[in-house]
This record gives sequence, structure tokens and C-alpha cells, in this order.
Amino acid sequence: MNFKIHFGPSSFFVFLNTNPDEITEFVKEYTNAHFVIATILFFIPLLKLKSITNSLVNFIPKYQFRRYNLFKLGTIVFLFLLGFKLTKLVDHNLPYLVSRSLILNYKDTQYIDDFNAEIDSNTNLSKNINSNLNNTFIVLIGESVTSAHMQLYGYYRETTPLLYKNKDSLSVYKNVISPSTSTFHSLSKALTLGNYENPKKVLALPITTFFNKSGFKTFWISNHSPAFNPSSALARVADQAQSKFFNSKEAVMNNLKHDGELLNKVDEALNDKAPHKIIFLHLIGAHFSYENRYPNAFNIFNDKPQTQFNDDTAFKKINSYDNAIRYSDFIVNDVLQKIKKKNTNSYLMYFSDHGEEVFQDENFYGHLEDRPTKNTFKIPLVMWYSNQFAYPKDYFYDENRKYMTDDLWHSIAHISGLKSTFIDSTRSVFSSYFVKRKRLILEGKNYETFFK
Repeated sequence: MNFKIHFGPSSFFVFLNTNPDEITEFVKEYTNAHFVIATILFFIPLLKLKSITNSLVNFIPKYQFRRYNLFKLGTIVFLFLLGFKLTKLVDHNLPYLVSRSLILNYKDTQYIDDFNAEIDSNTNLSKNINSNLNNTFIVLIGESVTSAHMQLYGYYRETTPLLYKNKDSLSVYKNVISPSTSTFHSLSKALTLGNYENPKKVLALPITTFFNKSGFKTFWISNHSPAFNPSSALARVADQAQSKFFNSKEAVMNNLKHDGELLNKVDEALNDKAPHKIIFLHLIGAHFSYENRYPNAFNIFNDKPQTQFNDDTAFKKINSYDNAIRYSDFIVNDVLQKIKKKNTNSYLMYFSDHGEEVFQDENFYGHLEDRPTKNTFKIPLVMWYSNQFAYPKDYFYDENRKYMTDDLWHSIAHISGLKSTFIDSTRSVFSSYFVKRKRLILEGKNYETFFK
């Protein structure tokens, strides 16, 4: 593995629920031939599991074990497993990791079916208090964008000149983090009722379902391929949208996809006749391989960047990552200019699923939960509102408010003028009733103290 990376259960859990794009990029960036061969050799016996089991069943009666020998065998197995646990080798043992990930995935997909069935039959789930207005909302989801590399947040390079130019018309939240370092885990919480305190609710009430029930037409426009697992939380969010588009072009080979390919779809959604609509635009953003994220016209940064790691690989990755951020700035601004032309009650929200480490705090690039850094959690949250926007009565803007996006579901519903018993204004970053809570990550670590 490159950069001494170890896989944990979270990595394999993500594999089970992600799409071909991310797996292809992950294998390309982080693995070598030895790892791929070892993985294939591990899975071959699984494919022959039935024949192996039948052979053992036929073999054992021929050589009856005495009870003493069975006791010795059981003791050896117990000591073997105990040794793995005490030495923590189990944490990086492929069979254990795969088995545990499969079990966790199965348990999560079995949860809360009754809850969702009740939601489907509820015709009074939510009320749109601005139903007398034409509502046009855009939730723009970046990918692997850390605020630490954005000019808008104080970065030394001009990576977001267009957003910076418009900063006086933007609400920029400066202390926002993601709940996880993977797209699946982060967005599964951000766009459902799931959060750190209620992780199993990631299968409950996708934000698209909620807006459908509130009289909105919902759009999901994505520069990602659909997820492998259609019952996963994030897949359900996308699937519940009334209009869906996935840009699957070159999904498995070179993955040379640029977010500009989605702009025509945004135009189509904005021109839709529905009086109330919300558009979720899921960009590929700055996901590695960074050099594939932008056209040649945005190959701007080629000089030696600022980093403590004096290495050609670090220089190349930082430059290509910053170019990807620069291109994302262009995309966000383009969408912003489009919605500005609409004479409606409108907002644009821009946030990222998670951050990215790019040779700043560690000699590493990426966003593995098994190798976290502060920048893998630090993300932007930027808002723009139209002049006609109807703010909630309890709206309050605090740019320094400490916030984690596992509660973003409540924030989106609240700022959109929806009323429901499911909306908790104490969890909305836009509310004067907001209640500060510990931002817990990595199975209970306090973000404020973990990286100090």
C-alpha cells in the first residue's frame, strides 16, 4: 500500500455502498499489484465455498476425532483468535475486516423499514409555509473539498477568485466539519435523519422524500455513477428524487469527467415549470485523481507550493488539487449566476461531503477514515440568498458557529421554510435556537481536542 495505509472496517463498508468511480480511483491511487493479487487470492476460496464445505463434510466421518483432540483443536483456535485480538492484528486482517463489514452492512439495511413505511403513508408530513411563493433552491454538493485550500477561507493561493469576488453577497460559515471522511458516511447523515446520536436513522426519511411530501419537485443531478447497493442510505436519497441524472460516462476506465458536463442539466431543472423545486447537484469536485477533475484551461498552478514535504509527488498533487478547487469555483459561480437570473424565492447552498489531506499535516493525500487529519474533516458551507428570499422568523447568522453536517437535514428543511415535527431547529445552523453540541467523530473522538 502507498503511504503505509491500512484498511479498517470503515473502508470496506464504503466499498460495499459506493460506486464504480470511487473504487476505480481508490485502487489506482492507493494499491499496487501485490495487494490486488492478494485480494483476488483471498476471494477465490469464497467462490468455491460450497464445494470446500462438502469436501470437509465427506472427509470428517472417515477420521473420527476423539474428544481430547477436539478440545485441543478448540483451544488452539481460541488462543489464535485471542492473539490476533490482543496484538490488534485483527484490526488489519482482511478476512475479519470483510466479514465485519458485511455484517454491519446487513444490520444497517434491515433497520427502520417500519418507520419508512409509516412515512410513505403519511399525507400530512410537512407544510410549506411559503407555498404562495415560487421557490427555487439549489443544494450544491462538492466532493473532497477542504476549506483549508480555498481562497475564500484564507488560503494563500487564488483558488476561489469568483466566490471571493462575490463574498459580500455570501454567508460563509468558517467552522464547519463533516461527520466522516467518506462520501457515503457523510452524506448518509447529512441528507437523512441520521446523525452521530442516531446513526441507524441514516435509512430514515431521505431529504428528497421529505421535499416530495412537502409539494416540491426534486432533482438529483450527479457526476457520479449510481451506487452498487441500491438499498444504501445515499442511494435511497438519490432514488427518491422525482428527476434523476447520473453522468456515468467513462465510469470505470479513465474517469475523465468534468463537472461542466452537468450545467445543461441544471438549466433544464431551473426551467422546469414546477412552482416549487429543489435541485441537488452532486459534483465530482476535487476527488482524486485530481488531474482528471479539470480541463486544460484550468491547469493554472504549476509552481512550487507551500508544504513541509519537499517532494515532487507532493508538489504535483498539491498543484493538481488546487487546480481542481479552482475549477470547482468556476462551476459554483456558474450555477450561482444561473439562479440569480430567476425572480423567485431562492437560495444556493454549497458544502462538501468531506475534506481532503494534501500534504499539509501529513505526508499523505486523500481522505481515509483510517488515517484522519484535520483537513479531511474541514469543509466549506456557503450560502447565497435572493433579494426576495423569505427568511425563517428565527433566522440567525453566526459565521463562527461550530457545526457538523450530520445535522444538515434539519438545516436544509428549516431554511427552506418547511414545518414538521421532524425538524429540530436546535440542530439548524441557521436558527437562533441552535444548541451547541460536541462534534464527535471517529466513534466518539471530540474533534476540538483530537487533533491538538
